[in-house]
Order: sequence, then C-alpha cells, then structure tokens
Amino acid sequence: MRREGAVLLERVHERELLEAGVRRAHRGNGGMVVLEGAAGLGKTSLLRGAREEAADLGFGILHARGCELERDFPWTVVRQLFECFLDGGHHGEGRNPMAGPAALAGGIFDYGQAETRTGPAVEEQLYAALHGLYWLCRNLAERQPLLLVIDDAQWADAASLRFVSYLANRLDDDPILVVLATSPAEEAAHSDLLRTACAAPLAELVTLSELTPDAVRQLTAETLGDTPDESFAEACHTLTGGNPQHLLELLREAERAGIAPVAADVPRIHGLAPGRAAQGVRRRLDRLPDRAIALARAVAVLRGQAEPQHCARVAGLDEDGASEAAGVLRDAGLLASGTPYAFNRPVIRQVVYEGIPARLRNAAHRTAAECLSTDPATAVPAAEHLCRTDPGPDRWAADVLRAASSRLVGQGDPQSAARYLRRAMGELSAHETDASFWAELGAAELRAHEPAAVECLTEALHRRPRPDLERAIRLDLAQALAAAGRPDEAAETLSGHTSAGGSQLWALGAVLHRLFATTQAPCPSGPHVEDRATLCAHAAAEALSRGRPLHRVARLSAAAVADGARLGPHDVELPPASIAAWVLAQCGDPVSAERVLNEVIVAASRAGHLLASATAESLRAMVLLDTGRITEAADAARSLLGRTGAKDLETVHVPLATAVLIHCMIEQNRAGEAADLLARQGLADGLHGGAVYLPVRVARGRLFAALGRTREAVREFLDCRRLAQKGPWRHFCATGGWFVDGVRALALGVGASAARTLAFDEVKRASSLGAAQPLAAALCAYGEIVGGDKGIRRMEQADHLLAELPLPLDRARVLLALGGALRRGGDRLGARQRLTAAAELARGCGAESLENAAHAELRLTGARPAPATSKDAAALTPAEQRVADKASEGLTNKEIAQALFITVKTVEWHLGQAYSKLGIRKRSELARALSPVGAVPAPLRHSA
Repeated sequence: MRREGAVLLERVHERELLEAGVRRAHRGNGGMVVLEGAAGLGKTSLLRGAREEAADLGFGILHARGCELERDFPWTVVRQLFECFLDGGHHGEGRNPMAGPAALAGGIFDYGQAETRTGPAVEEQLYAALHGLYWLCRNLAERQPLLLVIDDAQWADAASLRFVSYLANRLDDDPILVVLATSPAEEAAHSDLLRTACAAPLAELVTLSELTPDAVRQLTAETLGDTPDESFAEACHTLTGGNPQHLLELLREAERAGIAPVAADVPRIHGLAPGRAAQGVRRRLDRLPDRAIALARAVAVLRGQAEPQHCARVAGLDEDGASEAAGVLRDAGLLASGTPYAFNRPVIRQVVYEGIPARLRNAAHRTAAECLSTDPATAVPAAEHLCRTDPGPDRWAADVLRAASSRLVGQGDPQSAARYLRRAMGELSAHETDASFWAELGAAELRAHEPAAVECLTEALHRRPRPDLERAIRLDLAQALAAAGRPDEAAETLSGHTSAGGSQLWALGAVLHRLFATTQAPCPSGPHVEDRATLCAHAAAEALSRGRPLHRVARLSAAAVADGARLGPHDVELPPASIAAWVLAQCGDPVSAERVLNEVIVAASRAGHLLASATAESLRAMVLLDTGRITEAADAARSLLGRTGAKDLETVHVPLATAVLIHCMIEQNRAGEAADLLARQGLADGLHGGAVYLPVRVARGRLFAALGRTREAVREFLDCRRLAQKGPWRHFCATGGWFVDGVRALALGVGASAARTLAFDEVKRASSLGAAQPLAAALCAYGEIVGGDKGIRRMEQADHLLAELPLPLDRARVLLALGGALRRGGDRLGARQRLTAAAELARGCGAESLENAAHAELRLTGARPAPATSKDAAALTPAEQRVADKASEGLTNKEIAQALFITVKTVEWHLGQAYSKLGIRKRSELARALSPVGAVPAPLRHSA
C-alpha cells in the first residue's frame, strides 16, 4: 500500500479526470483518456485506480498490455482484451456478443487464418475486422458499461492501434471508456498510428509530470521514517528526476544500506542506482550502435566537462561521427539537448560508467586528463581524472596535479589539494620531490589541519631550499608545530631568522611568544621590520597587555589599520589587521573591530589565505557574542568547528571558536550540550598554559558554575587570573560577564572576603585601562559582593558605562544584578524597571538563561512578566532583525548572506523565524510588518 500511495503522489488532477470519464461513460457518454509519461511516473497505478472505480459502478472491464517482443504480431493487444469473453464460458445469458456485425471480427481469433491473410483484399478485410470489433464492444456494452484499458500502448501492434483509433471516433453515445497509457521516452514502432489514436476528438491527453521537491521530501520522510535534511532531499530529487517509482526504489536501497536522510550521507546515496531504472538504461544502450555507446561512455567519464570535442577524442570518433552519435543518444532518450553533453538523469551516467571495462575506463580518464589539462580553468578536473588512473612515473601528470593543487588551495579546498599532491608523489622519483614539492604538500596539509604537515615541512626544510622558500617553510612549520602542541619547537624554528626574514617572521615570533609564552621572545622593537602596520598592531597588543591607558592603545590599533586590512604575502593565522581588530574590540569599539575583521575575511578569501580567514572568523564570532548576537555567533563558531576533527591540528581558531560556542550555549540554557562539546573537542582538561587557551578556560569556568560544580569553577577562574597576570600577556583584559560568574563562584566556594578582594583589585586594574566593558563587569561584580547602597551605586555606575555602547548582553547582566540588589533593598518599583529592561535585552539577544533569571527576579517583586508576543517586531533577535531589514530592502537571500557574512541557509532560517514572529507569510509583507525597534533604555537612577 505504501508503494501504491507513493507513485500516486501529486496525481489528484489525473485521478479526478479518470473518475470523471468513468462517470460520463456510466451515463452513456463514451470517450478516451490517454495518460502520457515516462516509465515509473504512476501510469499503471492510475489505470488500476480507474479499474477499481469502474468496478464499483458495475462496468465490464477488459485490459491488455503492449509488449516490446510482441509488437510485430498482428492483433496481440486486441486478443488480450477480448479472448476471455469469447471462450464460451463468459457469455452468460442473453445475446451472444459475436452476433450481428461483430461476427466480422471472428477471423481475428482464428489463429490458423489470421496470420496468413494476403492478397489485394487485405485492406477490405481489415476494415471489416475493425467494424466487427466496434460492434463487439457495443454488444458487450449493452449488458453493462465497458472499460477498455491498454497499458504500454507504445508497444502495441499496428492492427490493434488501428482498432483503437477506429473505436475512439465512434464513442459519442456508447457507455464505453477507453484508457491508454503510453511512454514517449520508449521507441514506438507505430508512433504515427498511436498519435492518430490520441488525436481523436473524444480523446483527452494528460501528460504526467515528475514529483516536485516537496513531494520527494514527503516520500523520503515516509519511507525512511525521519524528516530528511534539505541537501539529502535535493540529492534524491536530482538522482531520480522526481520519478516516484525510481525514488521509491532508491529509498528502499538506502534503507537496506543503512543510509540516514542526513547531509553527511548524501555522498553515499549518490552511489546507489534504482534497479529498474538501471535495467531500462541498459536495455536502451544494448539497442544502440557501437559509436553511440562509445560516446555515451565518453560523456560518463567527462561528466561536467563533456564538450563535444573532448567527448569525440575520448570516444575515438571524429567530430561528425560524435555529432551523429549524440543524435542517436538523444533519440533514445538518454542524452539531453545542448552542450556540453549531459545525460537526462544522473542514474544514466552511473549505469553507463559502471558498465565500462576497467582497462577502457583507465585509458578514457587518461585521455580526458590530456584534453582538459591544456586549459588552466579545467586543471582541477584534469587532476581528478588522473587520480582515477593507475599511477606511474610521469612528470607531466605530476605537473598537472601540482597546478590543480595550487588552484584548490586558493579556492579553499586544501584537503583535495593535499590529496592531489600525495598522488603526484607517486608520479615522481625520489630525487624529483624537491624542497618546493614538500613545501607545497606541507602547506596544503597545514591548511587542511592534518598532523602530517609537521613531517612534510620538516622534510622540506632539510632539503636546503632557496632563501625565499625557506622563509615560507619556516612560517608554515612554526604554525604547524604550535598547532600540534609544540610551541617551544615552533619558536626554535624561527629563532635566529627573524632579523633577516622580514616582517612576517618577526610578527609570527611575537604572536607565538604572546599566545604560548614561548621562551624565544622576539626583539620588542625590531628595527629590521619596515612594515608600519605590523609594528603598530603589535605595539597596541603590548600596550594592552601592560595595562596602558586606553587612548594610547586605541590610537596604536587604529594606526595599524589606517590603510585598510592588508595581508602579507604569506598566509599566517594572526596577521596584524586581525590583532589590531581584537585590540579594538577590547578597547570598547566592537563596531570598528567587526569592520576590520570583515575586511580581513574578504581579503583572505580572495588571496586563498585559509589560516588568516579562519582565525578572523573566530574573532568575529567573539565580537558577535560581545554585541549580543548570540545566534549568529553560535552559527559562525559551529561552522568553523565543523571543518576540523578531534585528531586534526589545533590551529588558533579552534579554541577561540570552541569558547564562543560554549558561551552561546550557556546563554541559551544548554549547559549540558556545552559540556558534550567540550569533551568532543578534546578541551575538557590538560590545556597548555598559553594565552591562546585562556578563552576556553574562561568558558570552562562559566560552564562549571552553570552546572553547579562550584569547586571546579573556582579553580578554573583562579587559574585563568594567574595565567593572565604573568608572562607576555600580563593584563588579560577580556573581562566580560564571566568575571561576575567568577566572583560569585569564589564567594560560594572560598568566601565573600576573597571574592571582595578579587573584585576590588579588578576594578583598579580596569580603571587604569579605562575600557568600559571590563570596568563595568568589575564594578558590577564588586557592587554585588559589597551589597547595600554602596554596591547599588557601583552597579549604577556600571550601567552608565554601558549605556551608549552596543553591548546589550553585558548591560542585561548589569541590570539583572542591579534589579536584584534593589529588590533586596526594598525598592520594588526600581527593581521592576531594571529587571524588565534586563529581560527585554536578554530576549533580544537570545539569552534564554539570562531572561529566565530576570523573570524569576521579577516574580519575587510581585510582578507577572508577560512573554513576548509573536507579532511584536521587538521579539525578533538582532540576527533576525538584520536579515529581515535587508530582505525588506529588496535584497535576495544570496545578497543578504554576502552582506552579513553568513550562509544562505542561515538567512533562510532567520527569515522563517521572522515570518513566524511577525505573523506574515511572504517577503512583500516585511516592510509593513517591521516597526523600528526601540533603543536600549537609558540607565535608571536609583533614588536612595
């Protein structure tokens, strides 16, 4: 029953048409319905439904099926239709159906005579037989309405098709319905007769269409028992062309193979071919001439690069022969029109490709690589073809693979680049793999986060490269060693080379010294460094770490990006512009920080600097979190972490993105999931003491506090503070909301006195710097632990500091603490005002945990907080608001994604959420539904 329902999906119109034809015939108004469509679109199931409908109304039902092997024999379909009524046992009472003019058709059923009719009277005899068959139908219809059903009419014999055409023109006043099902994709020997029959005045032609993506998604969910991922449903639709029968077969094979309807299993489903579809393709191929089969194999090998000239060469044909073969394939319904050549459906390509003998396939891929390697634009497909041939000593093949590898790194696919280079190694002898080759392989593996990068880059360095190549190798090797947890060796790699190696070697040494507290400290001034942006960025970081005044730090960081976010010639994780952006964020200017990081991401993507791009994206995620865009921050961090595995090199972006995602999960009230993430990333314990892991330690401390593990939280926070105050990062200034959590944990685990001392000390440190965010956090923590009027004044001071800054999450924390203090002091009205503002800010950020805490405090004041209304624009999160604003301006989803540096799927998700909250259904209603979101409420003074 499930299969029957599957092939009848989206066939409501066709079923209604057949039912209407049956009812008309029952009233005495005959006609004909022709169902046209490829095999598997549900024609047979529709015929079965028509027979059931007719049976319920008391019809006599005759059915037959055309057969490819019987179409050259006369009257085969007619005999299938009527023989069961003419065997003497089905006449019943009443008139013999062969009486009267119907007797003229009697010879059709006399097998000894019907096959041997010859001579000039054949046409007259044929007309008499057709007229007799017509009266046979009328005689049968006198007893009860009659339904004639013919399936696979494209394979019916010529004589039977003449009968159908004859009958179709004489059905006006007879209770007779004829239903034909035909497939235009099959080769019909008597297509002219079939078209004549279908063109009868009483015939209604219905062309069946393929399933829509929505129907494919529905059938996939019903068959596999789970809602499919969008990409999985799309792959099923592409592979089957929306053919319900083939789709059902594909899904059953997927079910047997244990394939789940998720994005990760999309490559696996591409390896399946529905059995019936594959048989049909093989049957058509077997009837084709050799040149057409050769061209089909060439198209299957070349796939998306099947230009006519390439296909001709791979198939061993001249251009005229290839063009003629293409016409044959199109006539057979295998090849689509236009160029480059492509099959009508992916399953055809798969069947053809699997049918190529291994020896011929190897040679075809080699020839395809030779064709494509002449054009730099197709270097990557040429290399892919080479990877499908047997390896051997061939310098030309190695050069093609290396050229493709270089393009892939620039396109952001270092995994494939490394794979091509490893294959190229099999084409070269030992002495041909020089330092440049090992450097390219190591660089690709580093950007693919593969631990083997260390070994390859070390080998490259041992092969005595030229000076400029040596500098590039040392840059990559130092980063690979640091990512592998060997920062001292990384510093040693740079030691003694920074003075002659230019700005980037010096800058990388400074970064390693600062992030990992390496023993190889670079010269702080570096007169050999001529790049002013590099010097300013590192000077700003140094000034920040030493707690210098804010205006000096901000001036240095602004100078570093005064000429834009420029990148050096070599890809490094933290170019000067990224460092300057991070400093700007710490100085209370997240808007400028985000702008610079966006510029770095764009420039790095264009230059193929994957390390710089990943780290800039992780820093941007931190800025998104700081500015209250929790959903966007979580999406960005999750996307970054999705590119690396637990055993990969741990480049700088991994701990940063992990920290951001843990913070987001805590704010979203998903602490349990955050703990699982920490374990999956291998960052639950045993971290290096460098500053690069401080964000993870801070997030880990907050997580412990959220899970009620106070003792572990205290230990983590104290370790963070100790590490932040020593070495090259003495003033760790990322003091955000975590500091309040740390002080609370310390008060619970050690005592209020220790917590008060810590908070007061941090207030002094933050005051010397002058940055609003860390100072507000310190004041809030100090005010909460001190309590009373003094504490309330400190928290009000923190609120004033944040009032003009785009830091809604920090301000919501301050207002929550202030509201709680006012409630405990007896000022219920003031408490309600602050707590209501805190709840609204938290809701706007998507901070469910913080919003719940604010509502709990509000209830203690006697208030009854109402949930956000679904049609209130203020209920939109900042991410949803930005996407909705862009959409209301007329931007497409792709343009919005590019403008906001998010994926198209993220845009679609936010728009769907916005539509639901605003109570609208389409894009054109956005401008009307959106109302300006109110500004963050001004700080409220406590009247003592």
